[in-house]
Amino acid sequence: MDKQNSIKILLVDDEKPVRSALRELLTRNFPSIIVVGEAGSVPEAVREIHQHNPDLIFLDIEMPGYSGLQLLEFFNPQQVTFDIIFVTAFNEYAIQAFKISAFDYLLKPVNTEELKKTLERYEVMQHKQKLIERIGLLKESFVNEKAPTQIAISSLQGMDFIQLSNIITLEASGNYTTIILAKGDNIVSSKPLGEFEELLKNNIDFFRAHRSHIINLNHVRKLSSKEGDVIILIREIEVPLSRYRKKEFESAIANYKI
Repeated sequence: MDKQNSIKILLVDDEKPVRSALRELLTRNFPSIIVVGEAGSVPEAVREIHQHNPDLIFLDIEMPGYSGLQLLEFFNPQQVTFDIIFVTAFNEYAIQAFKISAFDYLLKPVNTEELKKTLERYEVMQHKQKLIERIGLLKESFVNEKAPTQIAISSLQGMDFIQLSNIITLEASGNYTTIILAKGDNIVSSKPLGEFEELLKNNIDFFRAHRSHIINLNHVRKLSSKEGDVIILIREIEVPLSRYRKKEFESAIANYKI
């Protein structure tokens, strides 16, 4: 890749050894990468961004003075022409928040193989056009430690932000997932259903009724057992209920009025 098409990267972490190690991994293994600068704080990062106009920022969250999540507060929307990958030592809850907000992340200490996968995903997706919305969603689920009310989804058309309450069911379509909504057009995501199951595992409103279906229990209308067990959702949508999951479903639906 020539210099004109190289990915310009800024490293932002208050620990210099972390920045140095990441720079070494990038320059040694990825010839398409140019590390244009480093910063040990958010104010330093703002200056570096204005000076170098990076494509991608590897960003720590916990730093003195300002959190990494406050970085975008120093820019107006027209100035946000970069994307962010978080480099973190945080726990599973924080990682779940990254996934819900469609942010990629690397766990410290960073290893070469995970770095390679992350950069490959960046080159394919490049979500920067929705960065401000994704940061807002991340703050909702991460900073305030609230259960998220919406989710960022990479679809075939780009990036969609969906209220969880608007989802009726998620249906496997090969390696894709069709998300059926109560209001608005259905969405086809490039993620398989298993990734959504992992993403929603802490949300009691969603239940894996069948290997091909995850349903929102708030939209269940009845369970029909005339020809095998079938869950009837709003809009008369029918979803098969696996016989291996029937007892689990009956327990899960007990707190919902149907």
